[in-house]
Amino acid sequence: MALLFALALSTLAAIVPTLVYTLTFYWADRYEREPRSLLFAAFIWGAIPAVIASLIGEVLLGAPLVSDPLSLEGAIVEGAIIAPIVEEVIKALALWWLFTWMRHEFDGVLDGLIYGALIGFGFAMTENFFYFIGAFDEGGFVNLTAVIILRSVVFGLNHAFYTSLTGIGFGLARSARSRAVRLVWIAAGLSAAILVHSLHNLGATFASISLAGFALSLAIAAGGLCLLAIAVLLSWSHERSVIHAELKDEIGHTLSAQELALLTGHWRQPLRRRSGRQANRMALYVELAVRKRALQHADEKRTAELHQEIAQIRKQLSLV
Repeated sequence: MALLFALALSTLAAIVPTLVYTLTFYWADRYEREPRSLLFAAFIWGAIPAVIASLIGEVLLGAPLVSDPLSLEGAIVEGAIIAPIVEEVIKALALWWLFTWMRHEFDGVLDGLIYGALIGFGFAMTENFFYFIGAFDEGGFVNLTAVIILRSVVFGLNHAFYTSLTGIGFGLARSARSRAVRLVWIAAGLSAAILVHSLHNLGATFASISLAGFALSLAIAAGGLCLLAIAVLLSWSHERSVIHAELKDEIGHTLSAQELALLTGHWRQPLRRRSGRQANRMALYVELAVRKRALQHADEKRTAELHQEIAQIRKQLSLV
C-alpha cells in the first residue's frame, strides 16, 4: 500500500508542477504563439527519446571513464562532465530539427526559448519521476518529500533554463546573415547550457559535504529564473517594436491605426480575444510583421518564399 501511494505521489509531483510551468511559458509567448503540435513534439522529445538516449550515452561514456561511480571523483566526472554534455546535446537535437525543418515557425529568441524550455520540462518530468521513486526506496516518505521539494520546486526550472539557453542561441542564429555566425551563436548557446548544467551538478555533488555546494546550485537556479524572466521581457519589447516598425506603413491599407495601437499598446494581452474575427486578424498582423522583418536577413531562396507567404497573409486578411 505504501509503495502504491509513493508511486501515485511521485507521478503527481512529476506531472503537476511541470504542467504549471509549461502553461506559464506558453502564456509568455504572447504575440505569435507556436503551433501546439510542435510544442507537444518538443515536450515529448524531452520526456521520452531524450531521456532514453541520454541514459544510453551516459552509460557508454561513463564505463571507460569512471572506474568507481561511488567515489567523489566518479560522481564529479559522471554528474558534472558526462551528464551535462550528453543531455544538452541530445536535447538540442530537437531544437536543431525545428530550426532546420520548421524554420517558418522558428522566428527568433523567444521561439527558441519557448521550445527549449518545453524540451527541458519534458526531460525534467521523466527524470524527476525516477528520482522520486529512488528517493522513496532509499529513505521512505521523508526522503521522498525532501527530494520532491528540491527537484520540483527549488530546482524545478533548471532543465528548462539549460535548454532554453541553447534555444536562445538558435534564436539569435535565425537573424544571422552568414552560416559561420549562425554556427557560432548555436555553439555559444549549447556551451552555455552545458556550463550551467555542469555547475549545478557540481554543486549538488558537493552539497553532501559542504553547504557551499548547495549554495552554488541554488545560485544557478536563482540566476536562471532571473535570466529567463529578463529574456522574456526583452523579447516582448523587441516583438512590439518589430510589429510597430513593420506595420506602420500598412496603416490605411491592411490595418487601421486603432488596430496597430491595439497590437502594440496592450502588450500584456495583445491577442486578448474580443471576438473570433478580431483575434484572427491580430494573429495575421503579427505574422505579416514577422515575415516582413525576416526579409532583411533572408537569402535569395528564402526571400522568394517570404514574398509568397506575405502575399498569402494579405489574401487571408482580405477575407477575414
